[in-house]
Amino acid sequence: MKRLWRRGLSLALAGSCALGAATQIAAGAPRSAAAPGGASAPVTIEFWNYWDGNNAKAISDLISRFNRTHPNIRVKNVTFPWGNLFEKMQVARAGGDLPPVAAGDIAWMANLNRSGALVDITATVRRNVNTNDFYPELLRYGRYRGKIQALPVSTNNLALFYNKDLFQRAGLNPNRPPQTWEQVREYAKRIAALGGGVQGFEIFTQPGEGLTWQFQPYLWQAGAEYLVPPKYDRPGFNNPRGRRALTYLVNLIQTDKVAEAGQWGAFDKGLAGMRVDGSWMVSIYADQAPFQFGTSMIPTCAGCKRATNMGGEQVFVFKSTSAKQKAATTFAIWLASTKTQIDWDVATAFMPVRKSVAGSRRIQGLLSRDNRYRAFIRQQKYAHARPPIPQYPATSEAFSREIEKAFHGTVSVSQALVNADRAVRAALRGR
Repeated sequence: MKRLWRRGLSLALAGSCALGAATQIAAGAPRSAAAPGGASAPVTIEFWNYWDGNNAKAISDLISRFNRTHPNIRVKNVTFPWGNLFEKMQVARAGGDLPPVAAGDIAWMANLNRSGALVDITATVRRNVNTNDFYPELLRYGRYRGKIQALPVSTNNLALFYNKDLFQRAGLNPNRPPQTWEQVREYAKRIAALGGGVQGFEIFTQPGEGLTWQFQPYLWQAGAEYLVPPKYDRPGFNNPRGRRALTYLVNLIQTDKVAEAGQWGAFDKGLAGMRVDGSWMVSIYADQAPFQFGTSMIPTCAGCKRATNMGGEQVFVFKSTSAKQKAATTFAIWLASTKTQIDWDVATAFMPVRKSVAGSRRIQGLLSRDNRYRAFIRQQKYAHARPPIPQYPATSEAFSREIEKAFHGTVSVSQALVNADRAVRAALRGR
């Protein structure tokens, strides 16, 4: 998932990342690119991506450095709006005009992996890359039928944001955020008691991937699954563990009255004490929030495991001529390397995709300048991958529409999970 705030968006549109992958790349044979003009001429390759704003400047600088240090390869940076890139790749596939290399949302990988358009880079990666250095859940997106077809190049995750000013007004220690579900509930009650329309805890309840993405960490913490791995062919949430997770959030809205269903944005205005959101929001709030804020790892339930959800991008190589495939693979591996990733993360505030990056001196220096990134970096090892299957967007839409009803109190928790189970099974069957 890209840093949506660059286009003035927040988690309300997080679902569009997954839903944009609903259609597979159209079939068609890639067109052979022309051979380099002479033995000494560099191989020129286009690199398609959707990074904009500060991210666009950062990738442009990295590409310039790559071109200087790899005189036999020239990478041309080609950017599209996020909402257009996947469709552009579909059209290019049909016309045989795909670029040699591209980066795209992890939610697109299930369809890209099955398209037949990606190069198997397993052998080259095994010779040149320590894959054990990557966080395992991120590697899952680029693996298909035992092959490596993509590498992680950026990631983000969800953590708890809290309003220190409201904590102080409510008599809470602004430097001691809640660590458990019960503490969240206790703190939220005290904050909501301030009145004036202030919510204790803001919950994303609108249908779409935003709801699913936000709710999944609670399922994982409680020991439930969204879809049961490794096949992801059946739901794993209609059980006591799933009921525990959904009951907790529903009670915050319907019983404790510390959160409201159907809205999003109160925290931005200083009208909510806490909410879970993505790492990209640290920069936004640092620049724009009308209050002091802090971050913490997502609080856990008693006896539960830590969990968060992840977004991000992968780099992959499309089939073309052997010369361009080789050049594209060289660039992809370079972009995913530790040194390049450190520079990338420092420039963009993306979270590390590799353990060596997270432990580097420069990333630790970034933390010393703004400690609010620390929760996200600490949490990355607990981040889960969403199911890497083509049907995922349809299941997410179906799931969210049934769970929304429980948040609004129109159906019980148990009935919402029964209905969501039925709807997700139908989406998995393509109905």
